[in-house]
Amino acid sequence: MISLFLLAFLSLIILWNLYYATHWNKNLTISLAFCQDFVYAGEQAELTEQIENRKSMMLPVLEVAFHMDKKLSFHDCENTSVSDYTYKRDIFALLGNQRITRKLTLDCKQRGYYQIDKSHLTAFSMLYRKRFSIECPADTALYVYAARTNVADILIACERLMGNIQCAKRLYEDPFAFSSIREYTVTDPMNTINWKASARTGELMVNTFESTLTQKVVLYLDIEDRGILKYEHLIEESISVAATLTRKFIARGMEVGICVNTDINVVEPAGGKKQLANIEQMLAKCKSDDSVIPFTSFLKMLFCPQTDLSPTSRKTLSAERWKDAFSIFISKNAIQNQTAIEQFIGKEQPAIWVVPYSRSELCDIITSDNIRLIKREGAQA
Repeated sequence: MISLFLLAFLSLIILWNLYYATHWNKNLTISLAFCQDFVYAGEQAELTEQIENRKSMMLPVLEVAFHMDKKLSFHDCENTSVSDYTYKRDIFALLGNQRITRKLTLDCKQRGYYQIDKSHLTAFSMLYRKRFSIECPADTALYVYAARTNVADILIACERLMGNIQCAKRLYEDPFAFSSIREYTVTDPMNTINWKASARTGELMVNTFESTLTQKVVLYLDIEDRGILKYEHLIEESISVAATLTRKFIARGMEVGICVNTDINVVEPAGGKKQLANIEQMLAKCKSDDSVIPFTSFLKMLFCPQTDLSPTSRKTLSAERWKDAFSIFISKNAIQNQTAIEQFIGKEQPAIWVVPYSRSELCDIITSDNIRLIKREGAQA
């Protein structure tokens, strides 16, 4: 009798394991999604982890595992390990027709573009003698934008130089950029007369317009770091300056473009929130690796309308298209790039050159009179 009972019990276990092996992952889903599309470096983000068992059979032990870039770290390090990636493993017990949702807090300390493209689900047979595993696709990503930094000194210099350009170029007016009303002079064209204002004052009054030259800025960002000693903190400072200036200028209604000496990273000048997102996303993805083009060569490519920046890009680039824009260069490589920058600008067009430097370096450089040099000491991480 006992032997029959044991045989029946063993048969039941075998049948259950066979059934479990073929049905444990039926109607079982996992969803991973970042709660934000973007955050700024130094802020926190949230990742939603949702497991749903839409069948009546329970899952007494279910292991959920996934990995992501180690530059993202979990605020709670429980069930987490870090090597080449950050690995997360959690154990759940799911009843039939149950959904479990958790929100995981992430510390986003470094700029970048982070993706999670897959996860793994693992279940165990009775008495843990066998394990069953499947890979589940995931499709979620997070932009960590460059950290905000103080650019008040650069903005003050820009306002002064761009104000000088506006005064010098007053003849080149934009008929859609209204400035003010003044009295008529014999040199004013008839189509600028403001007839309503003239009727109110009893004298001829004309409209004046701002110069379009003060409404467009192009940033030239150098992220080359090929020396024996690496200065990643200066590259990050350069990118933070470019991103912060972009935000400030677009908030003031200006058009901003940017050129970065990596493969085809050129954004034409434009304004608005969409342009800001395009530039910040591009800067989040920038890497100082082998794809970086020497800045001197990069500026020559912009000079030459027949030169493509990449075999994969058929887009012709020429600095002539931006000759009416105010130029800001951001490059830590002062000695290597000085001649190329001065040739690119010429002797008359005003420009700003921002030079991030390390305290251990000497940063003595004398530029031509039309280039305003601004030195910024980069904080060592």
